[in-house]
Amino acid sequence: MYEIEADRRTNRLYLDLTGRLDRDNLEDAADEAVAAAENLRQGFDIVNDLSGFTPPAPEAAKPIKRAQSELVEMGVDRVVRVADEETGQVVINAFERRSRDVGYSGETADSVAGAERRLEQESVAGYASN
Repeated sequence: MYEIEADRRTNRLYLDLTGRLDRDNLEDAADEAVAAAENLRQGFDIVNDLSGFTPPAPEAAKPIKRAQSELVEMGVDRVVRVADEETGQVVINAFERRSRDVGYSGETADSVAGAERRLEQESVAGYASN
C-alpha cells in the first residue's frame, strides 16, 4: 500500500510506503509521486515514510530509482526518510544507495513529525542537491 500527497503550502511531497509492494505497485507509486511533485515549486522537500515498508526484490525496486532521478531533475531539495525500529537497515541503505546514484543524500527521522521538524531547519550541509 502507498499514499502520496503534495502539500503546496509547505512545498513538500509526502510519500508513505507500507508492506511489500510488487513491481506494478512501485511503478504506480513512482508515477504518482512524480505527477504530484509537478504541483510543487522547485526546491520542494520530501518526507518519505518507510516505517512498515518491506523491501522489494531488487528488480522490483527499479521504479524507485527512476522516480528519484526524475524528482532530482524537478528540483528536490531535502529528503527525510521516516524509519521506526521495525524498518530494516536494508531498506534505509537501499533507498540511500539509489538516491546517491542520482545525486542526493537523505536524512532519517523516527516520525513524520520529526521529519517535519528537521525540514524546518534552514539547511543541512551535504543534503541539498541544489
